[in-house]
Amino acid sequence: MSMRTKLILATSSIALSALALTGCAAGAPAPAPAPSAGGAVQSGAVSNLTSSAAEPEIRAGVHGSEERVVFDFSKLPNASGLKVMKHELNETAPVWGGSGEPVEGMTGKAFLHVYVEIADQDRSTAGPEQFGQELAQSAVVNDNSHGTGELTIGLSEGVDYEVLVEGEKVIINLAQGSLGR
Repeated sequence: MSMRTKLILATSSIALSALALTGCAAGAPAPAPAPSAGGAVQSGAVSNLTSSAAEPEIRAGVHGSEERVVFDFSKLPNASGLKVMKHELNETAPVWGGSGEPVEGMTGKAFLHVYVEIADQDRSTAGPEQFGQELAQSAVVNDNSHGTGELTIGLSEGVDYEVLVEGEKVIINLAQGSLGR
């Protein structure tokens, strides 16, 4: 083998190694946005692992003695068929579905996990978002794949809650005491 052939082969190997290393980092979740200061209602920075133009929205607000968190999938062009499968309140912090890595930026002592069925070929994720509310502290769409998704809310404490679906929105009402419904 000539010296020129060896040099071309070595250069090609280095270039392929660099491409492989770059490709491995392409699917990593975007870093969590910095928490915002104050404010009862926040919505904004949303991370998405795909290049889709539209992304899920996470909003929160206070309505009398109740708090509300809304996960809005209505602007996703390739999402449909939203249905709640189950929900549970526990102390297990959320993880990114594909990697099992903890979702950095989630705050709370308790976590409300809402599992949904949704056809979203873009597998969009959102958040985590930080809220300046007494109960709802943070929220994320942390595992949206294979026709299902996990929506998680970080809470300051255990709460009474209800989960509603309106079109392509999941609405969660929260209260320290009984919701009275």
